[in-house]
Amino acid sequence: MTGVLAAPPPIDNTWAAPAIAIAVAIPLAILVFALVNAARGGIRTPNDFLLAGKRVGAGQNALAMMGAFMMYSTVIIIIGHVALNGYDAILFVTAFAVGSVLGVLIYAGPMRNVGGHTMGDLFVLRARERPARIASAVVTLVTYTMFMVAMLGAIGLVATRMFDTSPEANLPLAAVAMVVVGLVAILWVYMGGMPGVTRMLVLKAILVGSFVVVLTVVVLAKYKLNIIDLLDDAEANANPDKRGYDLLGPGRLFGENSTPNSGQDPWVHLSKLVSVVIGGMGMPWLFMRYYVATSGRDARRSAGWAAMFTAGFYQLLIIIGLGAVALLGAKGIGTNYHHRDTTLPRLVDDFGGEWASGLLGGVAMISVAAIFAAMLINAVTSYTKDINAARGRQPEPAAELKEIRRNVLVIGIVSLVAGAAMVPVFTRIFIPTVVDLGASTVLPAIVYSLFWRRFNTRGLMWTVYGGLAVTVVMVAFSNGVSGDPNSWWPNSDFKIFDIEPGLIAGPLGFLFGYLGTITSSERNDAGFAEMQVRALTGAVVPPRNDPSTGSANLPTGSVGVPNGSADKRDRGSRTPSGAH
Repeated sequence: MTGVLAAPPPIDNTWAAPAIAIAVAIPLAILVFALVNAARGGIRTPNDFLLAGKRVGAGQNALAMMGAFMMYSTVIIIIGHVALNGYDAILFVTAFAVGSVLGVLIYAGPMRNVGGHTMGDLFVLRARERPARIASAVVTLVTYTMFMVAMLGAIGLVATRMFDTSPEANLPLAAVAMVVVGLVAILWVYMGGMPGVTRMLVLKAILVGSFVVVLTVVVLAKYKLNIIDLLDDAEANANPDKRGYDLLGPGRLFGENSTPNSGQDPWVHLSKLVSVVIGGMGMPWLFMRYYVATSGRDARRSAGWAAMFTAGFYQLLIIIGLGAVALLGAKGIGTNYHHRDTTLPRLVDDFGGEWASGLLGGVAMISVAAIFAAMLINAVTSYTKDINAARGRQPEPAAELKEIRRNVLVIGIVSLVAGAAMVPVFTRIFIPTVVDLGASTVLPAIVYSLFWRRFNTRGLMWTVYGGLAVTVVMVAFSNGVSGDPNSWWPNSDFKIFDIEPGLIAGPLGFLFGYLGTITSSERNDAGFAEMQVRALTGAVVPPRNDPSTGSANLPTGSVGVPNGSADKRDRGSRTPSGAH
């Protein structure tokens, strides 16, 4: 049974060890609490709470970035995906590694050097403050909402798969797990802010990375490090493809009729690869890892190390996926869309029994909670900084710190209510949609802001809202919503697009930004020059104050509007971030 309000199909759960999983999860939660509590004493200012005082070193930040990349839902799906679809799924995995290069080449150094707390601190250097801040908040909070629902759904998934032995999805247990784990994560953020979240992500990277390394060693040991024999067994034991495609050859996803009720193959799978490459690193909550670095150089080093380690991590997942089908056979892995996530726990249970399964369950629950905490502090940062700036508010540091902690509670609890309400909803569609938004809104807006002198307010608005609109429309008429056995409404068919929206919405986002810019007379060469100095050196260019008004005075003619206009006055009210 599938559909928007349908639970996953039943499955014989022979691997779960709830008592051991709970016994593992509780000590890990206490350990995280101790780490977060230790970080609490160093929080004195809003900058300490939101950005860890920009004192996170390159090595620690690289581990935290890895922890942010290592989402449990992604890990289990990749392993099941590789076991089921082989070569074509491996191409999909490589797209994540290729996409991380964008973080090194485009985002890391310039975003850290420009400074501030959110994307809005870059946008205001190229556009009027109020619309720029609102655009930043819209993108951040929309992506947060979708990812938050998916991550809370992942908490429910872990609960039903690893903390319950019932073949049916236990939705009440999933809801309770969401609330309990979510409240614990909110408490962690409330206490430790970004320093605590950083330590949490580092611990997660160590736990998940160690588990994957050990599992890979066990798989390779079974074959005495003979990768050829492993591949031969994987091919021999693979789930047969009705069209005759081999596991280790192309075609299971790129071949014709790979997508149900579609004539758009191989573009469907190709579009997913492209969207991951250009949109995977465009997550606003990942940008927080750049802002906390001590310098632009350290931000680049962190991103570079994290990209290299993550590429190696994905290679290990490929070995585990192929090892799973080689050792367990076609009947021992998840053989359909809804059961791909069972391949990893089945393999772990086969190797180590209930103790290994319980360990996996406890680590998985802490892992998902850490991602929720990382996303929550990003949403709080955007809501506090961008919305306050858009409203012209600049509270005193002590008052702002109280406001930030209050926002942690409010946004966190509202998120839990929304997530619990969506327990029965099939939420996996939200993760690719967020990736598409990264491709269609974040990437073009940041590239134009950093590198195009002519870029202006209208260009930013058209990029952000145009890319957002195209993505939402394409998703609404995609095979994730209708016309597919795994869609929200499988018995209806009003789909138009089977391809991933990012393939079309990404280029359109760039086009909208270009058209919006050239149709506006606004131009701010001084703002571009300031942005270049800050992006390349990290130095803050102080505004020149007009003694008659007390506001920043831009050079005459720097904006393509009449002097003294409302547009220019709004620009003059801009102030560089004090967080730099």
